[in-house]
Amino acid sequence: MKKSGSKFAVLSIIVTTVLSSIIGGFATIESRNSDMRQIDQEINLVVDRVNQYSNEAISAAILTVEEENLDLTLALVTKEGVETVINESHLLYFGIPTPDVLQKGLPAPISVELKNPFRFRSVLIPGGDYLVVAASLDGLNQNFKSNLLNLGGFTAIADTLAIFFSIYFLRRHNRGLDAKALDRMQKFLGDASHELRTPLTVIKGYNEMLSKGQITDLVDRVRAFSRVSTEIERMESLIHDLLLLAELGESKPTTFEELDLSELVIAHANDFEFFNKERELNLTIVDNVLVKGSREHLNRLIQNCLSNIVRHTPSTAPVTITLKNKGKKVVLIIEDGGPGLPESAYRSEIAAMNRFDPSRSRESGGSGLGMSIIAAIVSEHNGKLELRKSELGGLAVDVELTS
Repeated sequence: MKKSGSKFAVLSIIVTTVLSSIIGGFATIESRNSDMRQIDQEINLVVDRVNQYSNEAISAAILTVEEENLDLTLALVTKEGVETVINESHLLYFGIPTPDVLQKGLPAPISVELKNPFRFRSVLIPGGDYLVVAASLDGLNQNFKSNLLNLGGFTAIADTLAIFFSIYFLRRHNRGLDAKALDRMQKFLGDASHELRTPLTVIKGYNEMLSKGQITDLVDRVRAFSRVSTEIERMESLIHDLLLLAELGESKPTTFEELDLSELVIAHANDFEFFNKERELNLTIVDNVLVKGSREHLNRLIQNCLSNIVRHTPSTAPVTITLKNKGKKVVLIIEDGGPGLPESAYRSEIAAMNRFDPSRSRESGGSGLGMSIIAAIVSEHNGKLELRKSELGGLAVDVELTS
């Protein structure tokens, strides 16, 4: 959960940063372009007046700058290349760098990136001289840098808010999950304590009667010892299953290996057939079905499925085991011709800490946690478990794993 939370927080930061950069960057660039267009409009206004009153070009330029209160520098460049400033502004003007640059400024305003950058346009006036109309870019560049800094600050604030809300919503989500997990754990422990209390009561009762000499008949004493032994075995089975469920529920990953599931299924099927000769066993097992998983836990999964059949179906009920590939998935189906489960028990998902099935008789043996263990092992392997009505009439356990 911590890893997924960290990934979610990092993703939130990345998305927030990208969106802030795109939106803020667009706004910053558009603001700079708007300032540049304003400068160009002022320069072009002076050039238009000069072209309109070409016989009095210099006077027209100076008068326009004064009337419009424009912060522009005006300079006269003679045919010989001598340049004279005729109107000063905030621009620290050191002249046009080369004659080529002067020619480039004739059609439209261009920028000159020097120590003191400026934007200018030149216009040819009567007599062959050039009038230069220039504006400083210092203010524009400072505004642009300031906007970039503001964008960085805005992005940092947005990222901080993204982290805060990610942590806030993750904690709320985790609290919800923790509450559900705690509720399942409480139900599970309640069921487990109930199941443990029953054999303990039996053992305690017989032990008290035997220790006080209240059972004198030899046959009764043998029966009492047998019952105590049976209940001890039942407790051992229950405790073993509880420990396995606890192990499956731990956050630490199980070491997986690539293994031949066909080999495991065939081995268990052969054992099942040997000890259940009255049953009809049909096998449809594809060779070399490979999966990545825990050999110990997958063995336990198959064993539990077959043990449930032995405990809860007639000794003559038929059994079918199917193992096949389905695209990138592996499907294992174990079904029987027994009485099956109540209709309400067929569910597409089973919680790893499911309640004990009250329909299972204690006399059949086992801990009552078989299906819970199967569900936990399937979940551990990121698989899918489904219980359905078998065509044989009993229960079909469908397990889907990733190959």
